[in-house]
This record gives sequence, C-alpha cells and structure tokens, in this order.
Amino acid sequence: EAYWRLRGTQRWVLRGDANTAYFQAIANGWRRRNSIHCLWDGDSQLVRPSDIRTHVDGFYKALFSPPFGVG
Repeated sequence: EAYWRLRGTQRWVLRGDANTAYFQAIANGWRRRNSIHCLWDGDSQLVRPSDIRTHVDGFYKALFSPPFGVG
C-alpha cells in the first residue's frame, strides 16, 4: 500500500481515500500496455495467445541454442 500511496496524488493522501478503483484501473492499463496482442511471422499474423507463446518460445530457443555443428 505504501507503493500506491507514493503513486497517488496529493489530494488522495489528504482525503485518506483508498481509491482502489483508480489504482486498479492504472494497474490494468499497465498490464494491457505490456501485453503482446498480435505478432507477425513472415506473412502470417498470430493473434491467438497460444500461437504467440509458441512462436516466442521457439524464437528464444533458437536464439540461445548453440550454433549448428558446435559441441
């Protein structure tokens, strides 16, 4: 709660109002803004979360795997 108190406005602190709906809306906005809603894979657009997750997982596995013929 101390974190949210610091993030709130002075008026909120003076009133002592919990204002949870306001802070919940802010947190949900951050969550939406930090989400991947669609992703392009070549010529196809991925919109289903499971497809996006599979594509991102495969990308990073390929990125961090050893080069072909090494090891």
